[in-house]
Amino acid sequence: MAIAVVERLERQTARKTIESAHETFGLNYVDLASALDVDRRTLLRYRKEMNAPSPKVRERMELLREISHLLGEVFETPEAGLTWLYRPVPLLRGRRPIELMRHGQLGEVLSVLAGLHSGAHT
Repeated sequence: MAIAVVERLERQTARKTIESAHETFGLNYVDLASALDVDRRTLLRYRKEMNAPSPKVRERMELLREISHLLGEVFETPEAGLTWLYRPVPLLRGRRPIELMRHGQLGEVLSVLAGLHSGAHT
């Protein structure tokens, strides 16, 4: 019974993470599938809570949630955080964070945000 409950919770968390990333970051589902390194159809199954994600995908979803959290901590408004995502960032060698996210390079974006949050790059 506990295993069934855990799997249901994992499916719900995956759906919420996908919907939140779609709304927060403005990523379409194809880009989200790429960021999570899954097929678009797999992402759709997660959205419909038909499947629970693998441990690897759950880790990538956790990175998306951490990025979202740090955007809220680092920037005064959601708009300022979104603006940062869509502009070239010198600490990312002039690349836009959203493009890195689209290509699954979530760790790089998270690293820069964590540095900004700690004050290391001020």
